[in-house]
Amino acid sequence: MTDSDPILKIDSLSYGPYGVGRSNGQAILVPLTAPGDEAKVRIVEQKENYAIGRVTELIQPSSLRQTPPCPYFGQCGGCPWQHVAYSAQLAAKKKNVEDALCRIGKLDGFESLPIIPSPREYHYRSRVRLHVDSQKRGGFYRAFSHELIEIDSCLIADSRADHYLCDAREWIRDLKTPLLHVEILQGDESGETVLIGESEGYFSPADEAISPAFLKSHPGISGLILFGRGWRRSWGQDKISICLQSGIKTIVDAETFTQVNRTANELLARELLRWGEFHSQDRILELYSGTGNFTFPVARRSRELFAVEGNPRSIENGETNSRLNHVENIRWICSHVPKAVKQLVKAGEKFSKIILNPPRSGAKGLDEGLSHLGAEKILYVSCNPATLARDLAALKGRGYRLKRVQPIDLFPHTFHVETLAEIMRA
Repeated sequence: MTDSDPILKIDSLSYGPYGVGRSNGQAILVPLTAPGDEAKVRIVEQKENYAIGRVTELIQPSSLRQTPPCPYFGQCGGCPWQHVAYSAQLAAKKKNVEDALCRIGKLDGFESLPIIPSPREYHYRSRVRLHVDSQKRGGFYRAFSHELIEIDSCLIADSRADHYLCDAREWIRDLKTPLLHVEILQGDESGETVLIGESEGYFSPADEAISPAFLKSHPGISGLILFGRGWRRSWGQDKISICLQSGIKTIVDAETFTQVNRTANELLARELLRWGEFHSQDRILELYSGTGNFTFPVARRSRELFAVEGNPRSIENGETNSRLNHVENIRWICSHVPKAVKQLVKAGEKFSKIILNPPRSGAKGLDEGLSHLGAEKILYVSCNPATLARDLAALKGRGYRLKRVQPIDLFPHTFHVETLAEIMRA
């Protein structure tokens, strides 16, 4: 500590692993702080418009602080808000969504609804990813680095996924195929635990014997998958069951994308169905449909649904589950989404409503095509407030207005937040 260390009052939590304070008009981002903290802070990195600091002395702790229950907190970078009371986390996420919409999107006049909390504050992740290093160790990254921290238990992992952490690390050590990471995935049915390894290169033929032997000696694990560019191997049961709204059960390949917080996802789907007011005359376009998280419940309420997704395996799963659930009004389209939108516009297709559920990078460049498809209502599900704000601003320029937003917390103890936005023709 030096005399030049400024004393900061932390005002807020950023969309990132930092508390934010100001000194001489400059924003200073400080990890492991909470709103209301008063601390001496040393500047460790100067940026053009802000600085990054670290606490050298916590002078007055905030009343919003809590003791992190995880023994790895401060080492592992996975839960950077665990030291902040959950109510304060929720307030910060709602504010971060509003700030992005107003500051980046220059949007106003919309209704911002109270954030919906996760039903589970801990033990909510049905999918847990272990990074693998050159020493064949599996774990999480230390904050702000790629240094690995081996862990024996994770408080945000579903208790079943947490149970198999040590087994996953054993499989990592046994394998000869070089790995980037291994995921532990739980299905909704009992006895569904699949380990999924992604390789950075070749498949080692030795693992054709190693993996079946591992599966035989670990009866609690139902399946194993190894995949890399252009190849895939599996042993045992390589699919899981997902139970959706409307009593629909889907069976999907374990490596396809599924929401990690199943109970909170149910709340998200419920709100989307309520806001959509889907009815028997609706013709729906769903972009980035995945394996059908929203597709099947919406199709059950609509006349026809076009589901567009770029992942061929997700489309195959969707088509299979359409047959299993006797849902016959879905047209599955395997395509890069921007290309599909252009083709639909060219074909003169019209839709009453559109559902957008893009990755973190958002739906940049889709606004022009969407404006030609006739929808009176667009429901946009976003996991990134910044790209959401950018895309909604573009849609505003095409004659749409933002009516309301609903933040939903699918990721307690992190800065991530899911947002449902309703956009109407002006």
